[in-house]
Order: sequence, then structure tokens, then C-alpha cells
Amino acid sequence: MLACIAMMTTDARAEQEKQTAKLESVTIFTNGAQVKRTKTVALKPGEQTVTFTGFSPYMDTKSLQVRANGRLTVLGVSHRRTISDSLAQARKLTLAEQAVASVEHRIQQVQDEQQVVEAQAEMVKANCSVAGRTVATPLANIKELNNYYAQELLTLKKRSQTLADQLKDLEKEKNRTKKTLDSLQRVKPKEVYDVDVKVSAAQAAQAAFSISYYVTNASWYPSYDIYSTGINKPVDMSYKVNIVQNTKEDWQQANITLSSANPNRSNTAPTLGTYWLDFEKPVAVKRLYRKAYGRAAAAEPMALERTVEEALQGAGVEDLDEEPESELIEVRQQQSLFGYEFTIGQPLSLPSSTKAIATEIARYQLPATYIYKAYPKKDKEAFLVAEVTEWQKLNLLEGDANVFYENSYVGKSRLNTSSATDTLLLSLGRDPSIRVERTKVNEKSTRRFLGSNQEQTVTWNIKVTNTRREAVKLNVYDQTPIARNSDINVTVEELSGGQRNKDTGIVTWTLDLDSGGKQELLLQYKVKYPKNERLLVE
Repeated sequence: MLACIAMMTTDARAEQEKQTAKLESVTIFTNGAQVKRTKTVALKPGEQTVTFTGFSPYMDTKSLQVRANGRLTVLGVSHRRTISDSLAQARKLTLAEQAVASVEHRIQQVQDEQQVVEAQAEMVKANCSVAGRTVATPLANIKELNNYYAQELLTLKKRSQTLADQLKDLEKEKNRTKKTLDSLQRVKPKEVYDVDVKVSAAQAAQAAFSISYYVTNASWYPSYDIYSTGINKPVDMSYKVNIVQNTKEDWQQANITLSSANPNRSNTAPTLGTYWLDFEKPVAVKRLYRKAYGRAAAAEPMALERTVEEALQGAGVEDLDEEPESELIEVRQQQSLFGYEFTIGQPLSLPSSTKAIATEIARYQLPATYIYKAYPKKDKEAFLVAEVTEWQKLNLLEGDANVFYENSYVGKSRLNTSSATDTLLLSLGRDPSIRVERTKVNEKSTRRFLGSNQEQTVTWNIKVTNTRREAVKLNVYDQTPIARNSDINVTVEELSGGQRNKDTGIVTWTLDLDSGGKQELLLQYKVKYPKNERLLVE
């Protein structure tokens, strides 16, 4: 039968050998992971406690679920923190200490034997001397004694050398065992959760346990490599997932599923309060309008230009060798109730670590339209932007992107899929082949006084040059000021065919430039304001 028991708070203790459940599958969320483990255990007749050990100290105990299949009844489930393999660690320490002591004992024995050999050598040398003898010794006997003592000394020296060699080997062994002991002593106790399952079996039987739980300190996030080989080519995209798991438990050969869902979000439906409607005070409305309007006017003109600059900041250039593409790991994508899921097609081993493990899961080739964008007020070079379509069906998530153009690394960008429309804009960096120069035309820029007012005319000349070998499409962006005071009057005199946004003052020119083509644009506006006021109109 199938038994599913919620968490209990009893402090049951395991009465038999602890079990280690096999890792079956892991679903990794953008914050946290759901882990499932299984184990078949032989049960004895009667009541007993089966203890499973090795669970992450970051386990959310409220999420713990234990199911059991077999002829048994689950009476209760409890959990407790403990030290992982404390007995095994103690046995390892004891064995290491014994090994060190054993080596030290053998070293002492060799050293004692060396002292005995040295004493024997001294005694042989003393007996070998005939200077103090009172009785004349025949020459033949002297020769025989010399040969005997010489042979004894030679034997003792060989034994002394053998003992010295043994002592060197024992010192090396002692260093190894000391290192082992030191490393074991430095090991910090690993805190884990034990799960005690109290069961009752009518007879001896096999029971299959399934344990699932949610654990923190695990996550994944997407990243991308974006490649373009030219303005007439599609965009190639490499989709990568970066997995971080620092749960203090190793996931060996696990079936991994990546989910974009976030189980930490509140599951409680929101409520609505009363929607009060009333007139606002005129002064407050005016201030609110000015504040919002001014912020938009100041922020919008160079928004894209700033994005490009941020993407290119600190960018280097490196050549990419052409090599055969590696094979992709098999991944099945599907949309779940609360997001997207990516099921990895083969088991992965993910040891607990603070470093992210990156895996490429997909490659795409996307149709793209290339356009150059220039902001002569801010920069003399144009920026190449790829307008990518058909990206929404790819289940892309927001993430960082490395951008490569014509086999050179451009820099980092951000794939903001949450705010993108049906066209995704990818900045591919500067192109010095498109030159844009903005200069003030002094003879057409004037200032004159009209009664209590003064009138100032400003004229800018914008020169665009295409030195590339092919024709390009270029958007040029500039701006005219927007008055936030009724005493200031702005009149646009000349735009050279550009389109002006009345709310922001942004002027856009769309140009088609042949190879070597040049074009000049004129931007002229007039500002009238009280002559006793100071105003920067350029």
C-alpha cells in the first residue's frame, strides 16, 4: 500500500544501521531545488525505525515528504540535525593516530639498533689494537686477527647503512601519515539532516521508500553568446544555463530539470481595496506634470546610446579560431503551469561548490536586420544594431550576453526579454567606418534683443560619411530643446527632412548611404526668452 505522512516533531532515534537514499532526480529553480531520493530497505517484523542520512543542512524541513510502498504502515516521520559520518570520521582519526604511533615506534627501534651497531664497531676497533699486548704475537696470528676485525667492521658498516636507509624510508612514511592525520584533524564536521521513519511491518518484507524535499543554496540562470559574421548574415545565438549548487550534498549522475518557476513567490491571491476617485489640486498636477515631463525629456534622447556605451565598456578584442562545433547536450523544452522547464537528456554530476557550472543547451539562427545608429551630439562613430525577429518562440529568459561581431569580441550586453517587443535589439558595437561630425554653423547662429526678450538662433551641421565597401542604412539622432517654462518659446527652423518627436524633441533621420557616400544635415532652432534670464540653448 501507499503511505504518505506529513512531518512530525518527535525525536525518534534510529535503532538500526543508517540508510543512504539514492538520488533520483533534481528540479532546479531560479532559487532553490526540489530533490527526490529513493531506497529499498529490508524490514523485520514489528515496529522499527528506518533512519535515512546525508540530507542537506539547507533542507526546508516543512517541504519534507516520505512515501513508502510495501506491506507496512508508516507511523511517523521526524528529522534531526547530526554530524555526518561522525563514527566513521572518529575511526579514521584513530587509525591515522595509530599509524603515526606505529611509524614512530619503528623509527625508535631502528635508532636503537643503530646505537648498538655503533657500539659494536667501537669495540671491534679497540680489540683490533695490539699496541698494548705484553706477549709477543706471531705474525701469522696478527694477519689472521686483522682479517677477522676487517670483516667484522665491514659487516657492521653494511648493517649501519641498511639501518640508515630504513630510517629515511620510515621518516617519509611518518611525514605521509602525519599529513593524513593533520588533514583529518582539519576537516570540519559536516552537519546534515537525518530523517527517521517509524514503521510497522506484519512480517519481514522489502519496502521502497521515496523521499522528496526542497533545498536552498541552489539556482540556475541563463546566459547567451551572440555571434554575427556580417551585416548581411543572420544572428547565431548560443543558449547556456549556469547551475549553482552549494547544498553540501553532491548530486552524482542525477536527472536534472531546470525550471523558470520560483517556488518562493507568494501563493496567496491578492485582494483589491476601494478605488477612490477625486479631483487633484491644480498645483500638484502642474508639479507632477513638470517632474515627469522633464525626466522623460532628459532621459529618452540618449537612452539607446547609453545602453551601447555600457555594453562596450571595457570591451577587448580577441581572435576566434575556427573549430568544429561541439555537440549539444540533449534538452527537452516544455511550458509548465508556472514557467518553462528544460529537461536535460542525460544524467549530470554536480558536486557541491560555490562555482557555477555552465552547460550549452541550444543553438539558434535568427533572422536579423542590421542598422547603424549615430548620435553625433555624443559620439563621432556609429553603432551597429541588429534587429532580431522570431525570438519570442524560443522561450528565452532575461540574462547577460557576450557579443561577437566578425570574429571579434565586442563586449557584454543584456538580453532584456521582459520589456522587448516583437523585435529584439542587439548592440554589436562601434564601427569607425561610419563617421559622423557635428559642428556649429556660426554664421547662421545669432543672438538679438527684442524689447524685453532676447532671441537666440542655433544652427548645427551634421556630416555623415560611409567608408565601408557596402551600402548601409543609418539612423541619425539629434535633438531640439523642450521648454518647461511658459516664458520660453522654442521654434524649429530647419530639420533637413528629419522627423521630430514633439514630446521629447528627438529628431531622427533615416539615411541610405552607398559605399563612399556622404550627406549633410542641417538642424536649426530658435529660442525666445526674457533678456534678464540666463539660458543655455546649445
